[in-house]
Amino acid sequence: MNNYFIRLIKEILSYKRNSSIIIFSILLSSVIAMLGPYLIGIATDSIISLKFTLLIYLGSFYILIYIINYFSENRRTLYMMNTSQMVIKQLRDRAFENLQYVPLKYYSEKNSGKIISRITNDAETLGDFLTFQIPQVVSGIAGIVASLFIMAYLDYRLTIYAVLIIPMLLATIFLMNKKIKFNYISVRQRIAELTGNVSESINGVKAIKSSGTEDVFNESFETVNNNNYNANVRAVRLTSLFSSIVQIIEGFGIMIVLYEGGTQVFSGILSIGILVSFIVYVQGFFNPIVQLSQFYNSYQSSSIAVERIYKIIDEEKDKNNYKYNDIKFNDSLSFNHVKFSYGKTDTIKDISFTVKKGQKVAFIGKTGAGKTTVTNLMLKFYTPNSGNITMDNINVNEINTGNYRKLFGVILQDPFLFEGTILDNIKFTNENITDDYINEKIMNTGLDKILSRLSLYSEVGERGSNLSEGQRQAISILRAVINEPEIIIMDEATSQLDSVNEINIQNAIYKIMENKTVIIIAHHLNTIMNSDYLFYVRNGEIIEEGKPSELIKSQSYFYELYNQNKLVL
Repeated sequence: MNNYFIRLIKEILSYKRNSSIIIFSILLSSVIAMLGPYLIGIATDSIISLKFTLLIYLGSFYILIYIINYFSENRRTLYMMNTSQMVIKQLRDRAFENLQYVPLKYYSEKNSGKIISRITNDAETLGDFLTFQIPQVVSGIAGIVASLFIMAYLDYRLTIYAVLIIPMLLATIFLMNKKIKFNYISVRQRIAELTGNVSESINGVKAIKSSGTEDVFNESFETVNNNNYNANVRAVRLTSLFSSIVQIIEGFGIMIVLYEGGTQVFSGILSIGILVSFIVYVQGFFNPIVQLSQFYNSYQSSSIAVERIYKIIDEEKDKNNYKYNDIKFNDSLSFNHVKFSYGKTDTIKDISFTVKKGQKVAFIGKTGAGKTTVTNLMLKFYTPNSGNITMDNINVNEINTGNYRKLFGVILQDPFLFEGTILDNIKFTNENITDDYINEKIMNTGLDKILSRLSLYSEVGERGSNLSEGQRQAISILRAVINEPEIIIMDEATSQLDSVNEINIQNAIYKIMENKTVIIIAHHLNTIMNSDYLFYVRNGEIIEEGKPSELIKSQSYFYELYNQNKLVL
């Protein structure tokens, strides 16, 4: 049993009252089940001896103990189901909570569908295992122990013959262990790939339809689905083979007992009733072993599932060892010889610059130059490989990350909207903001021209599918500025808008830039020209900086772009 399963058992046992009731119910059911074969044996001898009165008493007692067993099993099932679901809920809550605080790098290295699969499919597999398999295992182990004691009490020599095949059973389990585990690892991986493929296809449905590549994605899904099918078939075949071998071994055990027990009956050493009881006990001994073999297969699948869930829970969070819990932006934000790479190749190469409070700064450069990486570092999504970032001469790594990020309002080029209303998407960062304040903000920024046909309670649809590009961008702007952040970071997003909405969004941007520190990844010359200062980024380096008007006069790199009057790509 791996360490993850030990942790899981401790989680179950932490519900002390429920666990006590479950264990007591299982033990009671096991004891009652062991009385049954003994009563059958006595009843058999009663029939042979024509003791009908004793037979009636035995039959009545047999019914009584199984009525008791019914209520015991009922309690066990109810409390086990309740406890297992509470444990799964707790694991899901903890896994999801930790996902909110892991570094952004974690998501760039993991497939989102596979992460979803761990919290949904793996948790569901584990829930079924806890609800149905674990109780059978505990009951089975109790049954095996009780059977051995009673068999030894009835005839210790016959018991020795019955357990002769146990080494053969253990050898079978040992030999097939690795293959079974490998197959179930493959099954969990294929399910995660299937979930990832479906998630990616649904999220990219517009791109698929617009490019007419439905058949390509159908073929891709068919391949992944076939892989999943083949992995399951291999696992089922091996499971079936394993169970069949165990049942054959069981048959050998019963055959040995029948032969030796029959010999003793013929010799007058053993009564027929006791032999009948013994055979039923032997079956009662082997049935739990067969169940344990089936449990073993389920355990392999569940052990992988529980390991994957706990790995999310144990994933290291963003480092937030801070000296300063709260801070205000009073003077400047600086990069000091910052270097950073996503892999082996440097993305940012020894960058240094300072943004003063109240300054409007534009970063320009081609796609992949490193502009967005600069803002990601600024927001502490990543940690520099070397150098440091300071705010008012304090290293930002020494500031509480949550409070530090509250100083920023971020407007993305491709805004993400959550399913719900416009109000939900604006207020989720601050539930105390009133509708009147939001409406006032809409009017003051001039965004009412874009949102006039909508109310705050209009549904945005999944990822904002019910809205136009301009409306999505307007909501993104409102969400960024509603809490009056000290610094606004904006990836200029007017390239996908029609001319009317582009003008309205630009006007709104100019209004929110007033009396704010603004850092823009700029794509339009008019935005750049309205900035106080610009940094030209190429291949992770700042190759030019200065006031736009001065750079034009000096006929710099920027002058070429200005002269062409085109977008910065």
